[in-house]
Amino acid sequence: MEELILLVDNLIKSIDDTTLVSEIKELNKELLKDQELMKLLEEYKYNKSDSLKEKIISNDLFYKYKEKETDLNILIMSINQRLKSISSKDGCLK
Repeated sequence: MEELILLVDNLIKSIDDTTLVSEIKELNKELLKDQELMKLLEEYKYNKSDSLKEKIISNDLFYKYKEKETDLNILIMSINQRLKSISSKDGCLK
């Protein structure tokens, strides 16, 4: 079990070191600096209007960030599927 934990930790570190994660972190910093976008996002928390949503989505920086975030989520889902496949073959889930 300890070996599995070590392998998962190594996997997490490997993912953290990918260019995808680096790009997401960089885009996140840029997003936080974009005062106009941050204002729109804050406003959207309290007023979920379609016009606000459209303004947010049409922001190029936000769009790039969401694309990268989606790519990362797909990677995580594929890893989860693979881990589930491995663990069910070895009888870990029984």
